[in-house]
Amino acid sequence: MSNNYRSVNFKKLLDKLQQESWQLELIISGFAIYGLFAANEPLELKASESVIAGADEFGQFWAILLICCQIFTFNLIIHVLLRGLWIGAIGLRYVSGDINYSTLNYSEKFT
Repeated sequence: MSNNYRSVNFKKLLDKLQQESWQLELIISGFAIYGLFAANEPLELKASESVIAGADEFGQFWAILLICCQIFTFNLIIHVLLRGLWIGAIGLRYVSGDINYSTLNYSEKFT
């Protein structure tokens, strides 16, 4: 696709993105985050029980699983924030309509 923001194809692409960006992806990610938060305490208990029982291998397994769960939770939270930003940007484009870039007097590099 060319870099011409005034082309009909570019406007059609933006309109298609605008219509398809309200997906269930955020709801699914929200449920996944909730589930991961709920899984933290049982994983901590399993890791503690394994250490107390003297099964260090299982304790390490549960500790690694807990760390993976926390990393996945962090990444999903970042995903939800960025996805919300994307939906907000598309929503602003819908409200603002077309932008007349010639009145903004951008240099050639930025247009």
